[in-house]
Amino acid sequence: MQGSLQITKSSFFTRHSGAVVAFLGLAILANAFAAYFVTQERYVYFWDYSGYWLWYLDISALLPEHPLLALRRVLGSVWYGDYSLLPVLPLLPFEWLFGNSRLTYILAITNFFILPAAFLIAFLAQRTSSLKRSISLLVPVTAIILTLHSLWSPVLRGLPDAVGLVVIGAILLFHFARPFAEQRWSYLFTTGLLLCLLMLLRRWYAYWVVAFFPALALAQSLDIYQRHGLAWRQYLVAARKAAVIGLTFLISLFGLAPPFALRAITTDYSDIYSAFRNSNSLLETAVSLSLYFGWLVFFGGLIGLSWLAARKETRVIAAFLLVQSIITFVLFARTQDFGYQHYYLLFPAIALGIAAVIINLSAQITNGLWRTASVGLLFAVLLACLSTVFAPRAASLSNILGDIAPNVRIYPLVRNDFDMLNHLLDRLDELEMQQHGDIYVLASSTVLNSSILQNHCRHGQRPWTFCDSILTTNDVDKRDGFPRQFLHASYLIVANPTQYHLRANDQRVVGITVRAVTEGTGIGASFQRLSGEFKLDQGVTAWVYEKIRPFERADLEALADEFAKYYPDKRNIFSVVDEWRH
Repeated sequence: MQGSLQITKSSFFTRHSGAVVAFLGLAILANAFAAYFVTQERYVYFWDYSGYWLWYLDISALLPEHPLLALRRVLGSVWYGDYSLLPVLPLLPFEWLFGNSRLTYILAITNFFILPAAFLIAFLAQRTSSLKRSISLLVPVTAIILTLHSLWSPVLRGLPDAVGLVVIGAILLFHFARPFAEQRWSYLFTTGLLLCLLMLLRRWYAYWVVAFFPALALAQSLDIYQRHGLAWRQYLVAARKAAVIGLTFLISLFGLAPPFALRAITTDYSDIYSAFRNSNSLLETAVSLSLYFGWLVFFGGLIGLSWLAARKETRVIAAFLLVQSIITFVLFARTQDFGYQHYYLLFPAIALGIAAVIINLSAQITNGLWRTASVGLLFAVLLACLSTVFAPRAASLSNILGDIAPNVRIYPLVRNDFDMLNHLLDRLDELEMQQHGDIYVLASSTVLNSSILQNHCRHGQRPWTFCDSILTTNDVDKRDGFPRQFLHASYLIVANPTQYHLRANDQRVVGITVRAVTEGTGIGASFQRLSGEFKLDQGVTAWVYEKIRPFERADLEALADEFAKYYPDKRNIFSVVDEWRH
C-alpha cells in the first residue's frame, strides 16, 4: 500500500511538474512584488495600517511565554471587540521564523492568505465550468487573478482581511461541490460553521453572510425549477436544508461570541458610520465601484458571469453570485462608502467572472498559438493596470489605458518629517520629566493623530519611555462621542490648520475643542501654549499646550450644550460634566 502511494505521488508530480514549477514561480513573483513595495516605504503606520501588525507582534511575543493570557486576549477580542484577533493566528509562524519587521508581516499575509485565495478562486472557476478542466489551466487563471489590484490593495496597507477570501472560497467550494438536494448534513453544518468563522474573522463580512441566504434561496429555486419544475416537495427539502445552514450559523455565532452577536443585531451601523459615507446615491457608489476596479475588470467580470448564466450547467452559481453581490452592495453602500478592504465583499464574484472569461477563451480558441496570445494579452494589460495603481513610475500608462485602468493610486507611503516628529517627542519627554501627565493629540489626519505619535514613540528608531501617557483620542462624533479622557490630560498637541480625515461636521470632537484651545475660550482657557513649534509634512504645524488650571463647571456645561445642539439624541455619549465630577 505504501509503495503504491509513493508511485501515485511520483506519477502525479511527473505528469504535472511543469504546473508545479509554474505555481512556485507565481509564488516567488508575488512575494517579490510585495517585498519591493514595502521596502520603498518610510512611514509611521497608524490606525488600520498598523493595528493588525502591532497585534500580530504582541500575540507572537505573548503566546510562547503566556499562552493562556494570549488565548484570553484573542477570545476577548472575538467576544467583545470590533476587531477580532483571529486573523493574526495563522501568521504567527512567519514571525517566529523570519522576525518581526513590517516586511515579514506583509509577506506572511501574501503567503497564507493572498496566494491560497487566488488559487481557490481559480480552482472554483475551473471546478464549476464544464468546458475544460486541467491543472495546467489553473496556472494562467491564478496568474490573472493575482494581477487584480483589488486583491493587493488592503494587503499592502497592512490589512489581513484577505483571510476572508480564503474562507469564502471554501464556502463556495463546499456549497457548489454537488447539487444542493444531494448535500449531506455534514456539508450543511460545515457551510454554517464557515459562515460563522467568516463573520468572526472580520466583522464587516457580515454583509456577505447576510446576503448569502437570499442568494441561496433564489439560486436554488432556479435550480429546482430547471430540474423539477413546480414540484413543491423539492422546494420544501431545499428550504429545510437552508434552515439547517442558517441555524448552524446562528447557534455557533451566539455560542462563540454572544456579546458581539447581540451588539450586531441591535446597533444601527448606518448611523454611527455615516461619517464614512460621502456618496449621495447607490448609482454614485456603483460608478465609484466601476472606477475602482477599472472598466476592463468590472465589465470583464460581468461578461464572465453572463457566460456562466448562459450555460445551464453553471446557471445556478452565476445566479447566486450576481444576486449575492447585488444584495451585499446595496446593504453595505447604505451603511458607508467602500474602503479598499471592503471591495473583498465583491471580489469573489468579479474574479470568478474574469476566470470564466479565460476558461471560455481557452475552450473556444482551438489554435494553441492564438489561445496563448489572447490570454497573454489579457495578462499584459492587467499587469499594466496593476502597475498604474502601485508604481509611481508607471503613472504615465494611465494616459494610454484610459478608463479601462483603475482610478485609484496606492503608492508606497513616505514621510519626510521624521526629525520634527523626533523633536516633538523630545519636547514632550522634557515636559514629562518635569511633571508627569497624560498627553492628548487634538488632530485627526494622515499627518498627525494620536496613533502616529503613539506608534512612533513606541516603535521608532529610538523609543521613548513616556509612550503610555499618549492617550488614544476620539475622532468621529457619532462613533466615539466626546473624549472624556481629554478632561484628564495635562498636555495637548494641537495642529494648525485643524486636522481632519473626514468631514469637519462629523469630527466636531476635534474641531470644537481645537477652536476653544487656540482661542483660549471656555475649556480652552485652562490651557496655555508653550514656546516652540514643529513643522510637519503638508504644511502642518504642531503646537504644545500645558494645562494651567482646573476646568470651570460653567465651561464644561457650555461645551456639553454645544454638542447637544448638534446631537440632541446622543446626549449620553457627549456628557462632559458627569465625567468631570469623577
